[in-house]
Amino acid sequence: MANLEFTLTLSSNPEELIAYSMDYESYVNYLPDHIKNITIIKKTPEEIITEEVLEFHTIITKKIIQRSSHKRKDNVLFTEIISGPFKNSSVEVKYDAHNSGTIITLIVNLKIPLKYKILSLAIKKMYKIVLRGILYKINNEIVNSKKVGV
Repeated sequence: MANLEFTLTLSSNPEELIAYSMDYESYVNYLPDHIKNITIIKKTPEEIITEEVLEFHTIITKKIIQRSSHKRKDNVLFTEIISGPFKNSSVEVKYDAHNSGTIITLIVNLKIPLKYKILSLAIKKMYKIVLRGILYKINNEIVNSKKVGV
């Protein structure tokens, strides 16, 4: 298991960030080099299940297909990978209001299979880059949409 925890401070408010973060199919626009496709398989008020086609560029380029379950409780988004090579991995994203922006805390528990263990450090680094990139780009989209609306 590879654990990863980090925080970000962004200028947008928590509700806006959560709303944009739950638009999973738009992630392809934020990181097209890594996220090739996301499709919503099932959507209920309690849960969204997506299928993702991801491409990781480490020492080698590896394309993976996985399914994830996404749930929201208050200001926290929980994602669990339910199929694919990183099955049973989880991501918890907490959005806390801070001054006029948001402090985001990410806790990632990666279940890395034995055949990928040699790439563990590279995989952790890639997950951090992808998650940070998505959140920064979401924040920029929110900020830019306000400039256009003014």
